[in-house]
Amino acid sequence: MARKPSPVLPTPTTNNDTHTSRLSPLDIRTFANHAINNTVVVVPVNTGMLHLTENLLCSLAAISFNTSAIVFWALDDGAQTSLAGQGFATYRDASLFSASGNENAHGVTAAYRRMMRQRPLLFRDILSSGFDVLMLDTDIVFWQSPLSIVPRDEDRESVDMVYSTDAREFFTERDAFADKGRRGSLIPPICNGMFWMRSSKETVSIWSEMLAVFEAPWWKVGLYRHFWFQDDQRGIDVLLNDGRAKLVAPFPRGITGDMVPNQHDDATSLNVRLLDQTQVANGQLFMFREALYEQHLAQLRAQGEDRISVHMNWNTHVISKTDGAKKKHIYYLDDEGNCKLSRRKPQWTVTRRD
Repeated sequence: MARKPSPVLPTPTTNNDTHTSRLSPLDIRTFANHAINNTVVVVPVNTGMLHLTENLLCSLAAISFNTSAIVFWALDDGAQTSLAGQGFATYRDASLFSASGNENAHGVTAAYRRMMRQRPLLFRDILSSGFDVLMLDTDIVFWQSPLSIVPRDEDRESVDMVYSTDAREFFTERDAFADKGRRGSLIPPICNGMFWMRSSKETVSIWSEMLAVFEAPWWKVGLYRHFWFQDDQRGIDVLLNDGRAKLVAPFPRGITGDMVPNQHDDATSLNVRLLDQTQVANGQLFMFREALYEQHLAQLRAQGEDRISVHMNWNTHVISKTDGAKKKHIYYLDDEGNCKLSRRKPQWTVTRRD
Protein backbone atom coordinates (compact mmCIF):
# COMPACT_ATOMS: atom_id res chain seq x y z
CA MET A 1 0.00 0.00 0.00
CA ALA A 2 1.30 3.47 -0.85
CA ARG A 3 2.58 5.56 2.02
CA LYS A 4 1.59 9.20 2.05
CA PRO A 5 4.14 11.97 2.64
CA SER A 6 4.37 12.87 6.30
CA PRO A 7 2.58 16.14 7.16
CA VAL A 8 4.83 16.55 10.17
CA LEU A 9 8.08 18.44 9.65
CA PRO A 10 10.95 16.36 11.07
CA THR A 11 13.59 18.08 13.14
CA PRO A 12 16.85 17.72 11.20
CA THR A 13 19.80 16.43 13.16
CA THR A 14 23.07 18.33 13.11
CA ASN A 15 26.08 16.62 11.58
CA ASN A 16 29.58 17.91 12.22
CA ASP A 17 30.09 19.21 8.70
CA THR A 18 31.40 22.69 7.97
CA HIS A 19 30.23 23.18 4.39
CA THR A 20 27.70 25.87 3.52
CA SER A 21 24.45 24.31 2.37
CA ARG A 22 22.93 25.42 -0.91
CA LEU A 23 19.44 24.59 0.35
CA SER A 24 17.08 27.46 1.12
CA PRO A 25 14.46 27.32 3.91
CA LEU A 26 11.88 26.65 1.16
CA ASP A 27 13.95 23.73 -0.11
CA ILE A 28 14.17 22.30 3.40
CA ARG A 29 10.42 22.64 3.82
CA THR A 30 9.80 20.92 0.47
CA PHE A 31 11.97 17.97 1.48
CA ALA A 32 10.38 17.81 4.93
CA ASN A 33 6.83 17.89 3.59
CA HIS A 34 7.51 15.02 1.19
CA ALA A 35 9.80 12.84 3.31
CA ILE A 36 8.53 9.35 4.05
CA ASN A 37 9.74 8.21 7.46
CA ASN A 38 12.52 10.82 7.10
CA THR A 39 13.55 9.54 3.64
CA VAL A 40 13.42 12.01 0.75
CA VAL A 41 12.78 10.31 -2.61
CA VAL A 42 14.75 12.26 -5.25
CA VAL A 43 14.51 11.77 -9.03
CA PRO A 44 16.78 13.94 -11.24
CA VAL A 45 15.28 14.85 -14.64
CA ASN A 46 15.86 17.24 -17.52
CA THR A 47 13.67 18.04 -20.51
CA GLY A 48 15.22 15.35 -22.69
CA MET A 49 14.33 12.68 -20.13
CA LEU A 50 10.70 13.67 -19.55
CA HIS A 51 9.38 10.77 -21.62
CA LEU A 52 11.32 8.34 -19.43
CA THR A 53 10.00 10.15 -16.36
CA GLU A 54 6.47 9.53 -17.65
CA ASN A 55 7.42 5.88 -18.16
CA LEU A 56 8.69 5.69 -14.57
CA LEU A 57 5.50 7.30 -13.28
CA CYS A 58 3.43 4.88 -15.36
CA SER A 59 5.13 1.89 -13.72
CA LEU A 60 4.64 3.45 -10.27
CA ALA A 61 0.97 4.17 -10.95
CA ALA A 62 0.47 0.51 -11.83
CA ILE A 63 1.61 -0.49 -8.30
CA SER A 64 -0.31 2.39 -6.64
CA PHE A 65 2.82 4.12 -5.38
CA ASN A 66 2.08 7.63 -4.15
CA THR A 67 4.08 9.63 -6.72
CA SER A 68 3.27 12.91 -4.94
CA ALA A 69 5.93 11.87 -2.41
CA ILE A 70 8.69 12.27 -5.01
CA VAL A 71 10.80 15.43 -5.16
CA PHE A 72 11.94 15.84 -8.75
CA TRP A 73 15.35 17.44 -9.10
CA ALA A 74 14.67 19.59 -12.17
CA LEU A 75 17.95 20.03 -14.02
CA ASP A 76 16.62 22.67 -16.40
CA ASP A 77 13.76 25.16 -16.66
CA GLY A 78 11.78 23.02 -19.08
CA ALA A 79 11.66 20.08 -16.69
CA GLN A 80 10.70 22.28 -13.75
CA THR A 81 7.93 24.01 -15.69
CA SER A 82 6.48 20.69 -16.85
CA LEU A 83 6.68 18.96 -13.48
CA ALA A 84 5.67 21.83 -11.22
CA GLY A 85 2.84 22.69 -13.59
CA GLN A 86 1.35 19.26 -12.93
CA GLY A 87 1.61 19.61 -9.17
CA PHE A 88 4.78 17.62 -8.55
CA ALA A 89 7.29 18.81 -5.97
CA THR A 90 10.49 20.10 -7.55
CA TYR A 91 13.94 21.27 -6.51
CA ARG A 92 15.99 23.45 -8.87
CA ASP A 93 19.44 24.97 -8.54
CA ALA A 94 20.04 27.04 -11.66
CA SER A 95 23.70 27.58 -10.76
CA LEU A 96 24.53 23.93 -11.43
CA PHE A 97 25.55 22.85 -14.92
CA SER A 98 22.93 21.03 -16.94
CA ALA A 99 22.04 20.03 -20.48
CA SER A 100 18.43 19.85 -21.59
CA GLY A 101 18.85 16.96 -24.00
CA ASN A 102 19.07 13.24 -23.29
CA GLU A 103 22.86 13.31 -23.15
CA ASN A 104 23.25 9.58 -22.61
CA ALA A 105 20.90 8.46 -25.38
CA HIS A 106 23.66 6.94 -27.50
CA GLY A 107 26.69 6.90 -25.21
CA VAL A 108 28.19 8.95 -22.41
CA THR A 109 29.12 12.52 -23.37
CA ALA A 110 31.39 15.10 -21.73
CA ALA A 111 28.32 17.12 -20.72
CA TYR A 112 26.80 14.04 -19.10
CA ARG A 113 29.93 13.39 -17.05
CA ARG A 114 30.05 17.03 -16.00
CA MET A 115 26.49 16.80 -14.68
CA MET A 116 27.33 13.62 -12.77
CA ARG A 117 30.20 15.38 -11.02
CA GLN A 118 27.85 17.97 -9.52
CA ARG A 119 25.28 15.56 -8.13
CA PRO A 120 27.18 15.10 -4.83
CA LEU A 121 26.40 18.74 -3.95
CA LEU A 122 22.72 17.97 -3.46
CA PHE A 123 23.25 14.61 -1.77
CA ARG A 124 25.60 16.20 0.75
CA ASP A 125 23.16 19.03 1.46
CA ILE A 126 20.17 16.72 1.99
CA LEU A 127 22.08 14.37 4.27
CA SER A 128 23.66 17.17 6.29
CA SER A 129 20.16 18.62 6.83
CA GLY A 130 19.22 15.44 8.68
CA PHE A 131 17.21 13.68 5.97
CA ASP A 132 17.92 10.23 4.58
CA VAL A 133 17.84 10.06 0.79
CA LEU A 134 16.51 7.52 -1.71
CA MET A 135 17.93 8.45 -5.12
CA LEU A 136 16.27 7.04 -8.24
CA ASP A 137 17.30 7.68 -11.83
CA THR A 138 14.37 8.46 -14.08
CA ASP A 139 15.19 5.57 -16.44
CA ILE A 140 14.04 2.93 -13.94
CA VAL A 141 10.91 0.76 -14.07
CA PHE A 142 9.36 -0.62 -10.88
CA TRP A 143 7.28 -3.72 -10.19
CA GLN A 144 7.35 -3.16 -6.41
CA SER A 145 7.55 0.00 -4.32
CA PRO A 146 10.93 1.78 -4.34
CA LEU A 147 10.58 1.91 -0.55
CA SER A 148 11.05 -1.86 -0.41
CA ILE A 149 14.83 -1.34 -0.56
CA VAL A 150 14.84 1.00 2.46
CA PRO A 151 15.96 -0.73 5.69
CA ARG A 152 13.21 -1.47 8.15
CA ASP A 153 13.07 0.57 11.35
CA GLU A 154 14.54 -2.26 13.42
CA ASP A 155 17.82 -2.37 11.46
CA ARG A 156 17.97 1.22 10.24
CA GLU A 157 20.80 2.08 12.60
CA SER A 158 22.91 -0.87 11.43
CA VAL A 159 22.80 -0.02 7.71
CA ASP A 160 24.31 3.21 6.38
CA MET A 161 23.63 2.75 2.69
CA VAL A 162 21.84 0.42 0.31
CA TYR A 163 23.09 0.11 -3.26
CA SER A 164 22.18 -1.61 -6.46
CA THR A 165 25.18 -2.98 -8.32
CA ASP A 166 26.72 -2.11 -11.67
CA ALA A 167 28.44 -5.49 -12.02
CA ARG A 168 28.30 -6.85 -15.58
CA GLU A 169 28.06 -10.50 -14.48
CA PHE A 170 25.80 -12.31 -12.01
CA PHE A 171 27.46 -12.99 -8.67
CA THR A 172 26.25 -16.58 -8.96
CA GLU A 173 28.44 -16.97 -12.07
CA ARG A 174 31.54 -14.98 -11.09
CA ASP A 175 33.25 -13.93 -7.86
CA ALA A 176 31.72 -10.56 -6.96
CA PHE A 177 34.96 -9.41 -5.34
CA ALA A 178 37.01 -10.10 -8.46
CA ASP A 179 34.91 -7.99 -10.82
CA LYS A 180 37.02 -6.40 -13.56
CA GLY A 181 35.16 -3.12 -13.13
CA ARG A 182 35.92 -2.84 -9.42
CA ARG A 183 37.78 0.07 -7.80
CA GLY A 184 39.04 -2.19 -5.02
CA SER A 185 38.66 -5.63 -3.47
CA LEU A 186 36.29 -4.85 -0.58
CA ILE A 187 33.02 -3.71 -2.20
CA PRO A 188 31.72 -4.92 -5.60
CA PRO A 189 30.88 -2.19 -8.14
CA ILE A 190 27.91 -0.09 -7.00
CA CYS A 191 25.42 1.88 -9.10
CA ASN A 192 24.61 5.46 -8.17
CA GLY A 193 21.42 5.33 -10.22
CA MET A 194 19.54 3.80 -7.30
CA PHE A 195 20.60 4.00 -3.68
CA TRP A 196 19.41 4.77 -0.15
CA MET A 197 21.68 6.57 2.30
CA ARG A 198 21.23 7.34 5.98
CA SER A 199 22.05 10.81 7.28
CA SER A 200 25.22 10.69 9.38
CA LYS A 201 28.54 12.48 9.60
CA GLU A 202 30.17 9.55 7.79
CA THR A 203 27.81 9.66 4.81
CA VAL A 204 28.08 13.45 4.58
CA SER A 205 31.85 13.11 4.67
CA ILE A 206 32.01 10.70 1.75
CA TRP A 207 30.33 13.25 -0.55
CA SER A 208 32.52 16.07 0.78
CA GLU A 209 35.65 14.04 0.08
CA MET A 210 34.44 13.26 -3.41
CA LEU A 211 33.72 16.91 -4.15
CA ALA A 212 37.19 17.85 -2.93
CA VAL A 213 38.62 15.60 -5.66
CA PHE A 214 36.28 16.95 -8.34
CA GLU A 215 37.01 20.57 -7.43
CA ALA A 216 40.77 20.33 -6.90
CA PRO A 217 43.15 21.89 -9.48
CA TRP A 218 44.18 19.68 -12.38
CA TRP A 219 47.86 19.82 -11.47
CA LYS A 220 47.06 18.42 -8.03
CA VAL A 221 44.74 15.45 -8.71
CA GLY A 222 44.09 15.61 -12.44
CA LEU A 223 45.33 12.16 -13.42
CA TYR A 224 43.77 10.54 -10.36
CA ARG A 225 40.44 12.16 -11.18
CA HIS A 226 40.67 11.24 -14.85
CA PHE A 227 41.39 7.55 -14.33
CA TRP A 228 39.55 6.81 -11.07
CA PHE A 229 37.12 9.60 -10.09
CA GLN A 230 35.45 9.97 -13.48
CA ASP A 231 32.01 10.72 -12.02
CA ASP A 232 30.05 10.35 -8.79
CA GLN A 233 29.52 6.62 -9.25
CA ARG A 234 33.19 5.81 -9.70
CA GLY A 235 34.02 8.19 -6.87
CA ILE A 236 31.82 6.22 -4.50
CA ASP A 237 33.42 2.99 -5.74
CA VAL A 238 36.86 4.32 -4.87
CA LEU A 239 35.95 5.63 -1.43
CA LEU A 240 34.00 2.56 -0.35
CA ASN A 241 37.03 0.44 -1.20
CA ASP A 242 39.53 2.39 0.89
CA GLY A 243 38.79 0.40 4.08
CA ARG A 244 35.99 2.49 5.56
CA ALA A 245 33.15 0.20 4.41
CA LYS A 246 32.08 -3.44 4.42
CA LEU A 247 29.13 -5.43 3.12
CA VAL A 248 26.48 -6.50 5.61
CA ALA A 249 23.66 -9.05 5.39
CA PRO A 250 21.33 -9.85 3.85
CA PHE A 251 23.63 -10.47 0.90
CA PRO A 252 22.59 -10.78 -2.75
CA ARG A 253 22.48 -14.27 -4.21
CA GLY A 254 26.00 -15.44 -4.98
CA ILE A 255 27.60 -13.72 -1.98
CA THR A 256 27.91 -15.30 1.46
CA GLY A 257 29.33 -13.81 4.63
CA ASP A 258 32.52 -15.84 4.48
CA MET A 259 33.32 -14.25 1.09
CA VAL A 260 33.41 -10.70 2.48
CA PRO A 261 37.14 -9.83 2.75
CA ASN A 262 36.84 -7.54 5.78
CA GLN A 263 33.87 -9.18 7.50
CA HIS A 264 35.63 -9.12 10.91
CA ASP A 265 37.08 -5.63 10.62
CA ASP A 266 35.61 -3.55 13.45
CA ALA A 267 37.40 -0.41 12.28
CA THR A 268 35.02 0.14 9.36
CA SER A 269 32.61 3.07 9.72
CA LEU A 270 30.09 2.36 6.95
CA ASN A 271 27.83 -0.68 6.56
CA VAL A 272 26.78 -1.27 2.95
CA ARG A 273 23.88 -3.48 1.88
CA LEU A 274 24.10 -4.65 -1.72
CA LEU A 275 20.81 -5.46 -3.47
CA ASP A 276 20.12 -8.72 -5.26
CA GLN A 277 20.91 -8.61 -8.98
CA THR A 278 17.69 -10.31 -10.03
CA GLN A 279 15.40 -8.31 -7.76
CA VAL A 280 17.05 -4.99 -8.68
CA ALA A 281 18.56 -5.57 -12.11
CA ASN A 282 21.03 -3.35 -13.89
CA GLY A 283 20.55 -2.91 -17.61
CA GLN A 284 23.62 -4.87 -18.68
CA LEU A 285 22.30 -8.05 -17.06
CA PHE A 286 18.72 -7.43 -18.12
CA MET A 287 19.59 -6.65 -21.74
CA PHE A 288 22.67 -8.73 -22.51
CA ARG A 289 22.35 -11.67 -20.08
CA GLU A 290 18.70 -12.36 -20.87
CA ALA A 291 18.75 -16.16 -20.56
CA LEU A 292 20.49 -16.07 -17.17
CA TYR A 293 18.23 -13.29 -15.94
CA GLU A 294 15.10 -15.25 -16.84
CA GLN A 295 16.55 -18.35 -15.19
CA HIS A 296 17.29 -16.46 -11.97
CA LEU A 297 13.89 -14.77 -12.07
CA ALA A 298 12.17 -18.14 -12.25
CA GLN A 299 14.21 -19.34 -9.24
CA LEU A 300 13.37 -16.13 -7.38
CA ARG A 301 9.65 -16.62 -7.95
CA ALA A 302 9.85 -20.27 -6.95
CA GLN A 303 11.15 -19.07 -3.59
CA GLY A 304 8.13 -16.78 -3.12
CA GLU A 305 9.91 -13.56 -4.03
CA ASP A 306 9.80 -11.37 -7.11
CA ARG A 307 11.61 -8.63 -8.98
CA ILE A 308 11.54 -5.03 -7.77
CA SER A 309 13.00 -2.92 -10.58
CA VAL A 310 15.18 -2.68 -13.64
CA HIS A 311 17.47 0.18 -14.62
CA MET A 312 17.95 1.12 -18.28
CA ASN A 313 21.68 1.64 -17.80
CA TRP A 314 22.79 -0.75 -20.51
CA ASN A 315 25.44 0.24 -23.05
CA THR A 316 23.66 2.95 -25.06
CA HIS A 317 26.33 2.76 -27.77
CA VAL A 318 24.69 -0.58 -28.61
CA ILE A 319 21.03 0.36 -28.24
CA SER A 320 19.38 3.56 -26.98
CA LYS A 321 17.35 3.63 -23.79
CA THR A 322 13.99 4.01 -25.50
CA ASP A 323 14.68 1.44 -28.22
CA GLY A 324 16.00 -0.99 -25.64
CA ALA A 325 13.02 -0.42 -23.36
CA LYS A 326 10.63 -1.15 -26.24
CA LYS A 327 12.57 -4.27 -27.17
CA LYS A 328 12.39 -5.54 -23.59
CA HIS A 329 8.74 -4.52 -23.14
CA ILE A 330 9.37 -2.03 -20.34
CA TYR A 331 8.38 1.05 -22.32
CA TYR A 332 4.79 1.62 -21.23
CA LEU A 333 3.77 4.64 -23.30
CA ASP A 334 1.79 4.49 -26.52
CA ASP A 335 2.46 6.70 -29.53
CA GLU A 336 0.54 9.57 -27.92
CA GLY A 337 2.47 9.26 -24.69
CA ASN A 338 -0.37 7.67 -22.73
CA CYS A 339 0.42 5.10 -20.06
CA LYS A 340 -0.64 1.67 -21.30
CA LEU A 341 -0.71 0.21 -17.78
CA SER A 342 -3.41 2.53 -16.43
CA ARG A 343 -5.61 5.46 -17.37
CA ARG A 344 -2.87 7.89 -16.46
CA LYS A 345 -2.64 10.59 -19.14
CA PRO A 346 0.66 12.17 -20.17
CA GLN A 347 1.38 15.22 -18.07
CA TRP A 348 3.38 17.00 -20.77
CA THR A 349 3.96 16.90 -24.49
CA VAL A 350 6.54 14.26 -25.35
CA THR A 351 8.73 15.79 -28.04
CA ARG A 352 11.78 13.54 -28.00
CA ARG A 353 12.21 9.79 -27.60
CA ASP A 354 15.86 8.95 -28.17
